[in-house]
Amino acid sequence: MSIHPTAIIAPGAKIHPTVEVGPYTVIGPNVEIGEKTVVGPNCHIEGYTTIGSENQISPFVSIGCPPQDRKFGGETSYVKIGNGNHFREFVTVHMAEGAGNETVIGDKNLFMAYVHVAHNCRVGSNVTLANCVTLAGHVHVGDKATLGGFTGIHQFCKIGGFVMIGGMSKIVKDVPPFIKIDGNPARVIGLNSVGLRRNGVPRESLDAIRAVFKMFFRSQLNVTQAKEKLAAMPEANDPYIRQFIEFLGTSNRGIYKRTRETPSEREASE
Repeated sequence: MSIHPTAIIAPGAKIHPTVEVGPYTVIGPNVEIGEKTVVGPNCHIEGYTTIGSENQISPFVSIGCPPQDRKFGGETSYVKIGNGNHFREFVTVHMAEGAGNETVIGDKNLFMAYVHVAHNCRVGSNVTLANCVTLAGHVHVGDKATLGGFTGIHQFCKIGGFVMIGGMSKIVKDVPPFIKIDGNPARVIGLNSVGLRRNGVPRESLDAIRAVFKMFFRSQLNVTQAKEKLAAMPEANDPYIRQFIEFLGTSNRGIYKRTRETPSEREASE
């Protein structure tokens, strides 16, 4: 274990012998940190926080502090972080609101400088949050999503897997998987074809996703009508389309559907 002499580690903290802790970092008594994780200088980790292995925590990161929620009354709640994540400077991850609840982060995510992950959020794996992205309380972000810098996500919104959100966007509804979205107010601008290909989505699934995208986002059907038509399409049996259908079934804040593509954008999405 490599702990700088100026670091303060509270009795009771469970720190793996391979962990490195930089100068002036403070770690609370209910924190557990897994092997080969590196905690930089001037970090603050408190609360009932569990951090897995091989995470990189840059200077001035704050994890496990109480939520910015007036309902919070000091109850016991948790932060659970997986493996291989990278938290850049001044990232904040807050504990959950509500006794026994959790703020959960998966594996191999990149949180760029000044990202905020609020109480009760759930972030999947292989997600990229660019500088100053803000997730309000109870936001869910699916695997392999990318959120551009300064994007703000309204509380209780869900972001599907493989989504690409343009920088400085304002998201107030649920964003279905596989799409690109941008702006304030936000609009669907196409299919995230590049992201899907880069992540190894098979050709037959790409074809199914394209067919569903055209029906769902470019038709004049409303969301209810589009969901009914989608269930009857042969593509509904594809595992990626089942993911899309499941997302629609769990949406509570409404779905972004309208698209106003330029010809060049439409060509790029295909």
